[in-house]
Amino acid sequence: MSALAPAATRARGTGRRLTAAEPFLIPVAAFLVAVTLFGAGLRVLAVVTLPVLVIGAVVHRLPRSLGAAVAFLLGVLTLGGGLIARTHLLVAAGLLYLIAGFVQGWGVNRGRRRVRAWTNRVLTGVGAVLVAFFVVYPTLITVDYLAKPRAPINEAALGLGHERVVFPARDGVRLAGWYVPSRNGAAIVLVHGGGGDREGTIRHARMLANAGYGVLLYDARGRGESAGHENAFGWRWDRDVRGAVSYLQARGIRRVGLLGLSTGAEAVVTEAATDARVGAVVADGLQGRTSADASHLGFGNRISIEPAFAVAGAAIRLARGEAAPRPLFDLVHEVARTRPLLLVGTETYEREFDRAYTRGTSAQLWELPQTGHTQGLHDHPAAYRARVLDVFRRGLAGTS
Repeated sequence: MSALAPAATRARGTGRRLTAAEPFLIPVAAFLVAVTLFGAGLRVLAVVTLPVLVIGAVVHRLPRSLGAAVAFLLGVLTLGGGLIARTHLLVAAGLLYLIAGFVQGWGVNRGRRRVRAWTNRVLTGVGAVLVAFFVVYPTLITVDYLAKPRAPINEAALGLGHERVVFPARDGVRLAGWYVPSRNGAAIVLVHGGGGDREGTIRHARMLANAGYGVLLYDARGRGESAGHENAFGWRWDRDVRGAVSYLQARGIRRVGLLGLSTGAEAVVTEAATDARVGAVVADGLQGRTSADASHLGFGNRISIEPAFAVAGAAIRLARGEAAPRPLFDLVHEVARTRPLLLVGTETYEREFDRAYTRGTSAQLWELPQTGHTQGLHDHPAAYRARVLDVFRRGLAGTS
């Protein structure tokens, strides 16, 4: 018994110190968040920084249970955001929020009757699950889409003779990439997936270059060596594709095709719908980027995806001021009316998306249920090459 006494004493001392420090934890955490986001722009200041500072100033006036819930929510969001963005100050702020929530919430049901206490615990658990699904999950997805760190570009990775090129997007954002000269008079614009960069399309570039096509692969805005702000949902990536097509046209290339992976697939379909210069399109991994797109899913996938898309979309509009693009359903139909269009679908809900998009059109849908997202070329190289090159042969008439 005497051996346990020092440990119990230390635990009580730690508890008293945490209780004494608790009034300062949330204000300090709010200050760290504000320091991290300083310089991120007026919109982020209004949408994120000011509310966090206000909460830090008034949280001590809230009931203990509500204050603990707010602290835990901010802690999870801030810690998750800090880990995604690899920002130490946000990680520290998240930990302070979580400690404050633990201190405020500990013993909140003490002195209440057992039925009332357990009712509160059950309701808290149910509320936590709902908040995690409808708030935490889509918010952290948004952070990942808007703040994922860039990776350096390996100039030797392509393994093909190429030029380093720089060109403007339709709205003037400077984009950096590689261009492999054409041997057959036609060229393909390659667009990588969200959160990646041009290195994600190297395998496809080699396939196309070996077939004689010129290949332009570049970093989307906010990725790799390109300027601008990232949005892995790709809401403005069609502006980049428009700039890439214009760059090829300025080099004398008149027969241009597009091949996009994942978010890049959505970007090339969006651009092709309004750009008559594009002769053929391959969209590998086309899914969705708005709640309007998710509305085409079946009930099971819809209830798990559409709410997250809606919350993430609202957060992007608030944080960046970007308008949501047109529904992919309409864009696929417009492209398929005038040009060859191939969709490659792998994962279950991805194939469900693509069936809905292509139903009633002349677009081709190649389903690969045993293949990972955008891994068709890796897992089925011969068949993938044959299907993709056939689309470009038909759409880019006059090529060998």
